[in-house]
Amino acid sequence: MLKNIIVKTEYYKVLSGIALIIFLCLTTCCAPYSLPEKKTYSEKDNPYIYYAVSLEAYEAKEYHLALEKIDQALKLNDNLAQFYQLKGDIHRALYEDEKAIEAYKTAIKKRSNFIEVYEATAGIYEKHEQYEEAIRYYKRAVGLDPSRIDIILKIVNCYIQWNEMDVAEYHLNSYKKSAVEQKKPFSDRYYVLRGEVLFLMKKYEDSLDSLNKVTQPDSLTLYLYGKNYYALNDFSTGVTYFNKLLNEDKDNGSWYLYRGIYFFNQKDYIDAKGQFEYALKLDETLYETHYYLGKIFLNEGDETAALQEFRIYRQHEVEAERAEEIDKAIESLETELILENVREN
Repeated sequence: MLKNIIVKTEYYKVLSGIALIIFLCLTTCCAPYSLPEKKTYSEKDNPYIYYAVSLEAYEAKEYHLALEKIDQALKLNDNLAQFYQLKGDIHRALYEDEKAIEAYKTAIKKRSNFIEVYEATAGIYEKHEQYEEAIRYYKRAVGLDPSRIDIILKIVNCYIQWNEMDVAEYHLNSYKKSAVEQKKPFSDRYYVLRGEVLFLMKKYEDSLDSLNKVTQPDSLTLYLYGKNYYALNDFSTGVTYFNKLLNEDKDNGSWYLYRGIYFFNQKDYIDAKGQFEYALKLDETLYETHYYLGKIFLNEGDETAALQEFRIYRQHEVEAERAEEIDKAIESLETELILENVREN
């Protein structure tokens, strides 16, 4: 096992050929960037051998060993962008994102046209919802290689998460134009993201039209199908997609929430209530369940329970129309409960 790897003279000899190949790749295939020192290394002081050991450990998911060896390589030569890229990859695998970004940015300083590192850096920023920074690095990556139109779709996704639908749509059109110019087929990811943008713009029929062009539907595709049909008040069709999602992931509270909405609209309040309560058991952040539970309790004549659910629901940001509805319901219930207490006393 790699945990028992010790860099010995014999191991240097085994890796010397690998180190030579790495040296040639780094110095001939990756220009322009800062070149290594033109010097002859002894076997024990050869940074390329430590890099090779680190890379081997990284690929075997022996991340702490990989980090130890790349640090040794960098002590011997801190001038190679690839060394810092590998260091960043290792930190990222260890969920040390700040250290990963630091290593990636150093790699970029060593080699300004390092597309893979721009993309990796953007990915970390996107993960942490720092969309402006993520977009900046994605754009630099695709600017270096316009053929990487897949990166445009990553930019689109950032704008979607940032709730900038008009800009997202603009970049979808940019992807489409580039794909036509480069004679590349439109990817499933393009149709899914286009479907998502159109759904969020409340263009439900157009969204479904885009989703129908997806050849291999993923979970997001199924989710968008369900949401579109619900928005069109076709709950019977929509719930079939949420049932598929539930079969794939029975621990996701959202699928029970959407099944509950189906039963609610069928006026099957007993099954709806069960679905909503189980959804909350799995994920207490699904605040929309409180809206429907409040309506169910109101239908059952339990005004105190309904008021409690509506109050919980209003603690969250909701659409203006829904907020107005619930505010009126809360006011009415509070008044009714006050009058009831007066009558009892």
